[in-house]
Amino acid sequence: ICEQCSQAEGSVWCMSCIGMHAWCGPCAVKAHRNLPFHKVQRWNGTHYQATSLMELGFSWHVGHGGVPCP
Repeated sequence: ICEQCSQAEGSVWCMSCIGMHAWCGPCAVKAHRNLPFHKVQRWNGTHYQATSLMELGFSWHVGHGGVPCP
């Protein structure tokens, strides 16, 4: 179960973060808002498979503190 929202399956983990974390896709993106170069993997039912934050819906906003322009 996702450690952040406790609502969805925690199918994403980050190989770059310290410790073991399990997030759903949207929460993984939120947790990595300021860590765009971290390497993530997603559980595919049999094993963890490399994916990217972009594939999970990440959009990098370089201005305004990491949030979209007002």
